[in-house]
Formats: sequence, structure tokens, C-alpha cells
Amino acid sequence: MCVSDEPGFYKDGEFGIRIENVILCKKHPTLADHYCWENLTVAPYCRELIDTKILDSSTIAYINQHHQKVLSLLTPLLQDDALALAYV
Repeated sequence: MCVSDEPGFYKDGEFGIRIENVILCKKHPTLADHYCWENLTVAPYCRELIDTKILDSSTIAYINQHHQKVLSLLTPLLQDDALALAYV
């Protein structure tokens, strides 16, 4: 099953931000009778908006792993787009 995960922050009357990812529920690769989520969205997070000082090491590792996945999947498709490659 795929669902949308949309965590966000909204300041009344001022602004809001949201990250929206499509995630897949699947059997856990090592834990029998357990399930886990796989992020299917292939877009980088805006690094300028991430305050790593408030994140724990596992969250930072997750973000870095996500960016590596995005880079490996999108680089072959963006060879002729220097601006897009600079962002990824």
C-alpha cells in the first residue's frame, strides 16, 4: 500500500512549510511479522531549510541516505542540465 506522508509546520497567519513524500508499506527485510516504510519520492530536501543542530544523528543519516539515493537515480537523467545537477 502507498500513502502520502505530509509532516509540516504552520504559523497562524504567517506561513507554513510541508514535506510531502509518497511512502510504501512493505515487509521489514530482517524482522519477521514486521512492516516498515520505503520512501518512493525522488526529490532532494532543501538543505538550506534544514537545521541540523536540532536533529539527532539517525535523522541526519536518513537525510544523507535519501540525498544519495536521489543523486544516484537522477544524475543519469540530468546529464544535460547543469543547474539541476548543482541542486541535487
